[in-house]
Amino acid sequence: MRASGLLLLLLCTACKRPPEAPLELDALVGYLFEHVPTDDPAYLEAGAANLDGWMGGHLDETLSGYSVNNLTDDAVVQLGEGEQDLQHLAGAAVGAESPHPVEDLGIAITVDDPTEMYPGTYLGFERTFEGDPDCFVSGECDFLQAETRGELSYPLGLRVSTHSMVQWRWVETELGRALVQRTWLREPAEISLDFLSVEQQYYVWMFIPTENGARSMQATWVVATLTGASVPESLALDLVIDSMSKGAEDLDAWVSAK
Repeated sequence: MRASGLLLLLLCTACKRPPEAPLELDALVGYLFEHVPTDDPAYLEAGAANLDGWMGGHLDETLSGYSVNNLTDDAVVQLGEGEQDLQHLAGAAVGAESPHPVEDLGIAITVDDPTEMYPGTYLGFERTFEGDPDCFVSGECDFLQAETRGELSYPLGLRVSTHSMVQWRWVETELGRALVQRTWLREPAEISLDFLSVEQQYYVWMFIPTENGARSMQATWVVATLTGASVPESLALDLVIDSMSKGAEDLDAWVSAK
């Protein structure tokens, strides 16, 4: 919490208490996913502060993937996609550091062409904004969303077609403006491999400013099924972890080249 906010709280016992965000990564990423559209910015400000504190001491632990499974029913119900079964949900998080400012990274993931930004990953992509992307990029608006359809290529000959909703939100912090993005499948993904199906996927990516650029944390939760294949049950998450790590690297390379 900002020092000024603490002072006001001490001076005014009738003031509304600020939201309490979780302190551990497993709960934090789920909390951030849930509160992206929350009207009161204090929720995301508290989440960003706690995530920044956690990454300050644990970022290295997430560079190769970190198990997260704490996505609540309430976070999923609010998406309005109908009843979803989270019984077999599995998730992973990946952290990264970047030399680039949050604003540059955020503009890239919001309006730039992902088929160019992530070479070899997207075979096709369509995005329809709901809101004014120019207003968001300029910082005059703090929220933007879009509906997307994409076809992606992964190792092992895997091709995935997705229909998703994406939302972005600027968040004010003590070090400057942070950004959080969340994405979810609007319907099960179409998979080229008969033995793998992905019924649900939820994703959050938060960028927090540092003195030398930005730290970021990505988290993905999936409900996936493997049938009749002699492969580890962690295959889907392994692919997701590799994809998240490579995505952060490709984003840095893209911004560096602009």
